Amino acid sequence: MKRFIASGFGVGLFWETFFKGKKGGGTIASFLFALGLYLGDSWSGIWNTLNLFIFFIVLIFLYFITVDDDEASSDPSWITLDEVCGMSLVTIGSGLELLPLLSGFIVFRLSDILKQPSFVWELEKLPGKLGVLYDDLGAGFMGLISAMIVDQIIQITL
Repeated sequence: MKRFIASGFGVGLFWETFFKGKKGGGTIASFLFALGLYLGDSWSGIWNTLNLFIFFIVLIFLYFITVDDDEASSDPSWITLDEVCGMSLVTIGSGLELLPLLSGFIVFRLSDILKQPSFVWELEKLPGKLGVLYDDLGAGFMGLISAMIVDQIIQITL
């Protein structure tokens, strides 16, 4: 069960099985996470900022109890819960509105892949599961800022 959760609820395991270590599992996991929240919110409307923040904290907690330092030291492609955690940070600032969520996702993934700004790269240097998670949280922070800016522009123009 720990492996399933650490894999972003199966996404990383699916990716590893079919794509054998190729890059892209984190992008798929974070995209599916955002899409699921977006569609779920359009049906239920339960995701407000407080609930998204609580969900973010729960995901961080799950990460620390399911990901082992030994497994995370090589940052295997099947561990995608770190990307889900980073994307969950983005959702807090997007209000699950389409354009802010999309801009936040794009900035988050570009920041994570390119390790820019430099503090994202510095966070990745931390040992074990801390580095695996914290670079995604740094990239998620960049996506959060993007989502908030786009959301504010939409609010001003409407």
